[in-house]
Amino acid sequence: MHGNVPLGYDVHDRQLQINEAEATTVRTIFNQFLRLGNVTILRDWLRENDIRSKGGNHFFRGPLYSMLHNPLYIGVTRHKTETYPGQHQAILDSETWDKVQALLAANRQGGKRKPRATKSSLFTVLLFDAQGTLYTPTHAAKNGRRYRYYTSQAVIKKTEKIETPTRIPAPDIENAVIERFLKLLRDPDDLVASIRDNAQEETNQPAGFFTRIVARATSTAATWQSLSGADREHFLRAVIDRVIIHPTRVEIRIRVNQFIQQLLGNNTPMTESRAGNAAGTPKAHVQLIASIECPFRHISQGRALRLIVGNTNITTEASRQAILKAIARARQWYEQITTGKATNIAQLAAADGVSPRFIRVPMKLAQLSPQSIEKLMTRPESLPLPLNDLLAAIPLDWREQSFGLSKKSA
Repeated sequence: MHGNVPLGYDVHDRQLQINEAEATTVRTIFNQFLRLGNVTILRDWLRENDIRSKGGNHFFRGPLYSMLHNPLYIGVTRHKTETYPGQHQAILDSETWDKVQALLAANRQGGKRKPRATKSSLFTVLLFDAQGTLYTPTHAAKNGRRYRYYTSQAVIKKTEKIETPTRIPAPDIENAVIERFLKLLRDPDDLVASIRDNAQEETNQPAGFFTRIVARATSTAATWQSLSGADREHFLRAVIDRVIIHPTRVEIRIRVNQFIQQLLGNNTPMTESRAGNAAGTPKAHVQLIASIECPFRHISQGRALRLIVGNTNITTEASRQAILKAIARARQWYEQITTGKATNIAQLAAADGVSPRFIRVPMKLAQLSPQSIEKLMTRPESLPLPLNDLLAAIPLDWREQSFGLSKKSA
C-alpha cells in the first residue's frame, strides 16, 4: 500500500477508482500465489520478476499476507470484524478470492510443514465435490512410506455427509486427470469442439487459428514427458480452473483463454475479440470455461483405497490373466475340499502358507459356470469388471452369470 490507498486503486473525489496498471499487478499476485502455493515463494518470484509495490518497493511477506486477506479486492469493505458491500469496483472475481482464502487456511492448518505438502499436491485448492466442498491435501505414513490423499473438508470439519468419496488417493486422481487432459491434446476433433463451443465464434478467428492450436496441442502432448515437473505443473495449474468429483464421473474445467495462451503464447487473437464487452469490462474479467469428463469409480479394499478413472469396461490383458489365474486357483481349492484332501479353508491356507481370507474371497470364482469361463478366455471384451468387483457379484445361478456377462459387455 501507499499511504492508506491499497495497491490497485487511486482516490478521486474521495472514492476509490481502479488503477488498471496496478490492478494487473494485484491479479498477478493472487494468481501466482495459487500457482506457487506459498507466500515466501511468491515473494521471491515477485522479486525475480521485479514486480513492486505502489511505492516502488519490493514486497515482503507481511504486506503480501495483508494483501491476500484484503476483501477490498472483491468490492467489500471491512470495519473491525464486519464486512460490508463497498462503493468501489472489484478487481478480482469471487472465485479467485475463495481459492486464495482456502489455500491460506490450508497453509495455516499445516503450520511450517504445510508448504511442503502443498508443493507436492498438484490440485491444491482445485479439487472439489459436486456441492462445492473443497478437498484438502493430507497424508498418512505407514512402514516409513508416505501416502498422499485429498480429503474432503466435510470430513475434516465433521459437517454433512457427502455422496462422493471422502478421501481420494492423490497420485490416482492426478495421473488420471493428466491422462484425460493429454487425450484432449491428442484428439483434434475433441480439442477444436471444446474451444469453438466455449470460446469465440468462428468468424472472429483469423485463418488457420484452429490449425495452429491443433498443431501446438499435438506437439505439447508429444513432448510432455520431456518437460520438467515444474513446467508441467505450471501448465496444468494455469489452464485448469477446477476438478470436480461427481458420484460417477470426474469433471475437468479448463480456462479456455489461458489454455490457448499456453499453447500459442500470450499474444494471441483470443485476447483481442470477445474478451471484453461493450460496457468496457476489462478483458481479464471474462472467464470462458470448457468442461471435459471421464467416468469415475472409487472402491475400498479394506483400509486401502482404489480410484478408477476412465472407461471401466475396458480391461487390459494383464487384468484378464490375473482373473484367469484366480479362477484356476479357486477350482484347485474347491477340488481339494470336494475330494477330501482338505476339510476346511483353514487347512487349505496352512498348506499354501497364506491367510484364510486370501482363500475365502477368491473361492467364489469356483461358482463360475464353464460357459462364463470360456467366454472370459476367448472373448476378452466380455470381461465385465475388475477382479474385486467380479468377486462381489457372482450369481449362483449359471444362467444369471451368462446373462450378466452378456449384458455388461454389450
